[in-house]
Amino acid sequence: MPASDEREFRLNGDEGAEAVRCPLELAIRVIGGKWKMLVLRSLLLAGAQRYNHFLRSVPGISPKELTRNLRELERAGLVARARCDGERRDIEVYALTDTGASLLPTFRALGAFGERLARNWAEAETAPVRLRERA
Repeated sequence: MPASDEREFRLNGDEGAEAVRCPLELAIRVIGGKWKMLVLRSLLLAGAQRYNHFLRSVPGISPKELTRNLRELERAGLVARARCDGERRDIEVYALTDTGASLLPTFRALGAFGERLARNWAEAETAPVRLRERA
């Protein structure tokens, strides 16, 4: 049993899942991984979008991975799926919830960190990882 000032979280309410006590660890588990941050970045930059737009805006993601990641972000309360108003009622879009949109300052800070890191590596000319230049 956690101390009175500690909270314990289980991802997706799964009683069988390992408990997480650190809020940073919880955040990393929810938005971490190869694709989730790129999906969130796409939503932060372009706003609500249809499924196929993600396949173009997140290079390399497969339809299966996109579906899995969108579902996990929905369960975490960061993304919501809605039907479009208009002529066709069968069109669904994905959008950030208020909680998901609250990640914008965090993504800006990560972008600034990435710029500093790239600048430091360029100055040192010995980056531990070489990034390909975009054409």
